Amino acid sequence: MNHNQGPYNNQGYQNYPPAQGYAQPYGQPQGYGADVHGNYDADTGYYEGDISQPAVAAFAKRVYTYFASALLAATGASVGGIFLTEHFLATGNVSAFSGMRIGSLVAFFGSFLAVIFMRKAHTPLKTGLLYVFATACGFMIAPMLTFFMQAGMGMSIAFAFGIATVVWGGITVYVHTTGKDFRGLGGYLFAGLILVLGLVLMNIFIPFPDTVSRLIMAAVLVIFVGYTLYDTSQVTRDYYHRNDAVGAAMMLFYDFFILFKYILYFLGGSRD
Repeated sequence: MNHNQGPYNNQGYQNYPPAQGYAQPYGQPQGYGADVHGNYDADTGYYEGDISQPAVAAFAKRVYTYFASALLAATGASVGGIFLTEHFLATGNVSAFSGMRIGSLVAFFGSFLAVIFMRKAHTPLKTGLLYVFATACGFMIAPMLTFFMQAGMGMSIAFAFGIATVVWGGITVYVHTTGKDFRGLGGYLFAGLILVLGLVLMNIFIPFPDTVSRLIMAAVLVIFVGYTLYDTSQVTRDYYHRNDAVGAAMMLFYDFFILFKYILYFLGGSRD
């Protein structure tokens, strides 16, 4: 029998486990959305990425605990940022307002890149950088939230958060319960992100019509729905093998942050 085309390749593993001594070639590329947890490990008796494996489940719990605490830190920072923004605008302290925005932007990129470069390191500093990143996100979005509140659209913030939670949470449950592997989307998502960033930069010099701008925002949302699928698939596979719970939590938090931000843009545009 050709094992690569056999009945246990990429389907049916839950009802028809491989016969004793059979294992898929470890490291074989999987197509995105493949209905399989990953490659079978004969030593452990589990498929790569199988959330039912106790060690994988414990790692995933750590990841989502970090994510929840980062989200809490970002929420607190955004509330503080709203008060500071209102104070700076009321007193006309433009320099302090600009300093807050520039400082949060520097902290955002600095902490993000540091965690990426430290992906193989295991140090409390890395955990601290996750909270610096989350706090920076909270301060970065505070002026936008302030604008919505002053415009009488405070409920749009709650709706955007609710929609982002449902979308992000639904993807998380779907990926982990089905075991589908969406890592094959990575190249397409990166190409789409580069294209969108190019359009955003172009828009700085050549203002687009509102319809085109909304299409770009829609494209960003689609891309980050894809990145949520991609990063969630990595949690129980790549990040698990590197034991990088902090890095996984940061990427998942970033996906959630962008979803929330651009859903809020859409809700704000619909009120114009």
